[in-house]
Amino acid sequence: MKMTTELKVGIFALIVIGLLSLMTFWVGGLAWLKKPGYVLYVYFNNVSGLDTKSKILVAGVDAGYIEDITLVDGMAKLKLRINRNVVLYSDAQASISSMGLLGEKYLDIETGSKPPVLKDGQTITHVVASVSVDDLMRKLSDLSGSLTKVVGKVNEVLSPEQIQSLKTAINNVQKITGNVNTAVVEDNERIKTALDNVNSLITTVKGMARKNDKNITEMLANLRDLSQTLRQEAPSLISNIRETSTQVKNLVKESKPGIESIINSTSQITAGLQQGKGTLGKLLTDKTLYNNLNSSVKGLKDTFGAINRFKVYLDFQGNYLTRGSGGEGQFLLTLQPKPDKYYIFGVVSNPIARIDKIQVFNPQTNEIDTTSENVHSDIEFLGQFARRFENSALRIGVTDNTFGVGADQFFLNDRLKLSIDAWDFSAKEAFAKHAHLRLGGQYFLFKHIYLNAGWDNPLNAHWSGPYVGGGLRFEDEDLKYLFAVSPAKL
Repeated sequence: MKMTTELKVGIFALIVIGLLSLMTFWVGGLAWLKKPGYVLYVYFNNVSGLDTKSKILVAGVDAGYIEDITLVDGMAKLKLRINRNVVLYSDAQASISSMGLLGEKYLDIETGSKPPVLKDGQTITHVVASVSVDDLMRKLSDLSGSLTKVVGKVNEVLSPEQIQSLKTAINNVQKITGNVNTAVVEDNERIKTALDNVNSLITTVKGMARKNDKNITEMLANLRDLSQTLRQEAPSLISNIRETSTQVKNLVKESKPGIESIINSTSQITAGLQQGKGTLGKLLTDKTLYNNLNSSVKGLKDTFGAINRFKVYLDFQGNYLTRGSGGEGQFLLTLQPKPDKYYIFGVVSNPIARIDKIQVFNPQTNEIDTTSENVHSDIEFLGQFARRFENSALRIGVTDNTFGVGADQFFLNDRLKLSIDAWDFSAKEAFAKHAHLRLGGQYFLFKHIYLNAGWDNPLNAHWSGPYVGGGLRFEDEDLKYLFAVSPAKL
């Protein structure tokens, strides 16, 4: 659609009207353009120059505006709209100020600091009354008239020469007063401090003399006695010192051969050690002996380190097989020479019977005459080697008297373990057509107590079913030192 000239002019006029309206509202300072805030009240005797919408400043920053001015009992009541981010206290103070000498007036507020905080609807009680220009001019006029009268009286009494002399005297007095005042101000603090120090020193000395008068007297008497004693005993003391010096010289002269002998013996011993004589000399000079001793110490260090790393665990475990012929008990001994390698030995009471086929061979016919099956349930043994890789482990060895393998996955800092085991690959267990497989988990409720649960024998329908159980585990510190003597061989 093509725009006509009239339509363009109309749109332009609407835009201009909108901008003018917006500027009018902004300059007019309508309340809906202001930030929301709370209301306070204040009373003044005279608010000349203030009107509604006048600004409220706190520290020179816009803090609100005057919303309404009413007359109450001969005083001007101002309704103030304060921005919410401005906090005023109970000792806040309001005064009327102006921006420059001829600038517009505004309400200046000091926030105060004394709790509580002023809330919506309360009144600012601390007010600084403003002085109007008219009152100021009236007072200045009265002061000017009074000065004029005083000057007239003075002129009537004094001659011009006297007035000049009086001016000179006044100027001199002003200079002297200024100099004295400056000197006193500059030295007042130092003079005061010096006098205080002198008074304090005199008081301290008097107090010390009063408290220690007796001690001072006794000390002087002791000094007199000591001086007399030294004068009396000095000849005898000097004689004793000379005699002692002579005895010391004689003693040194008599002991000189023995001292020289000791020095010579020490030199010979030192030379012998340096040449490798004697056991101690060989130890100091023979590198082979030193290396052997060093190797022995290192071996002892490695042995004690292995002992500290070696761990022994004892497990007593019982499981209930829901599809078996009773409970299953296990006694396990775990030897762990290193964190990533351990050995498991155990005794297991297996409730699932095992079938042994017995065949009778006839040598005359070279044929098997009879075949019988022996079904029995015995105590069986377990022996596995395990290798751990971070949170996973693989096991291989003997499980229930047959070849078996297993794998473990650890979680929660080894508190939870998920395992899979397989054994009896020749299916010698009763009613078994496949290998024995077990899927289960182990969770430690406490440091030494754990629970077992899982599914046993899922490949053989006759025995397949869940199982539950639990056990106790202890780390045997006594057995550790019995097995740790050969951890490297394990």
